[in-house]
Amino acid sequence: MIIDNIRNISLYKELVPGLEKGLEAIEDNDNGIGRYEFDGGFFMVQAGKTKPMDEGFFEAHRKYVDIQIVLEGSEEIAWADLPDLKEEIAYNPEKDALYLSGNIMHNMKVSKGMFYIAFPHDGHKAVRHTEKQQEFKKIVIKLPTE
Repeated sequence: MIIDNIRNISLYKELVPGLEKGLEAIEDNDNGIGRYEFDGGFFMVQAGKTKPMDEGFFEAHRKYVDIQIVLEGSEEIAWADLPDLKEEIAYNPEKDALYLSGNIMHNMKVSKGMFYIAFPHDGHKAVRHTEKQQEFKKIVIKLPTE
C-alpha cells in the first residue's frame, strides 16, 4: 500500500500502469457522485460517513488496483498483508472482492489532499474511524491488474 500527498501522485505513474489515464479522466469530471468509465478503467466519486474501525471486514481485490483520493473530509484506513488475514467471505469475481478478518495492527488517517493505492496483496479496511465519525468525499480509480 502507498499513502502520500496528492501533489506527489505523478511519481507513481511508472509503478502503476494506467494511472496517467485515470488522472486525466478525473480532471475532465465535475466530481458528481457516480461511476464513470474511461479507456483503461473506471472511477467512482463517493461521499458519506465513516464506520467504526471494529466493524466490518478487510477487503482485497484481484482484478483492480484501487487509487483512492480524498477530496473533502477524511477517513481512516487499516492495512494488513493478506497472509496475516483469515478469509471470511469467498472471493466474488462480480464485485472483485474478497472479505477477510484479522487484527488491526496498522491504521492511518487519510485526509483531504491525500491518496492511497491498494494493490491486490493489500488487505485494506477503508472508510473507518477509531474515535469520531468523519465525513468524506473521494474518488476511487480502479485500474485493471492485467
